[in-house]
Amino acid sequence: MRRLPLIFMLIMFVFSAQAIAAPKLTITSDANTLVLDRNELESFPQTTFSTISPYFDGEVQFSGPTLARVLETFGVSGETQITLTALNDYKVTGSLEELLSLDAIIATRRDSRTMPVRDRGPFWIILPLSQRPELDEEDFHRYMVWQLSGIELK
Repeated sequence: MRRLPLIFMLIMFVFSAQAIAAPKLTITSDANTLVLDRNELESFPQTTFSTISPYFDGEVQFSGPTLARVLETFGVSGETQITLTALNDYKVTGSLEELLSLDAIIATRRDSRTMPVRDRGPFWIILPLSQRPELDEEDFHRYMVWQLSGIELK
């Protein structure tokens, strides 16, 4: 009977360690894969802006690297389609050229704080809707994937 509490504590330790593991973003293209955690994403030059959105009230400040810079580091060459995947397996596919023209960032922070999953984090594709009002349309909103976990290029 003494082993039961020890086993229970060990199981809880393993699950809690997984729960607090650093969030990751996986970028793939054919046989190439790049996995970035929050610290790695925040080591890129950061872009910060405040914007409105249909997904929250008022203006909110977001910061993170530009999608273009992250994909440049990955080594985009010849791909024309991008698929953004969320933690819940929601996916949106579109033109890579179009998305790169929208000045999207991979937001790692909202109002200077990291974003937990329950607050649409850990990563969120954000468009500068206040600075570029022409992007405040449903056709572009679809790219604003929260709980971003993967980017696939084809």
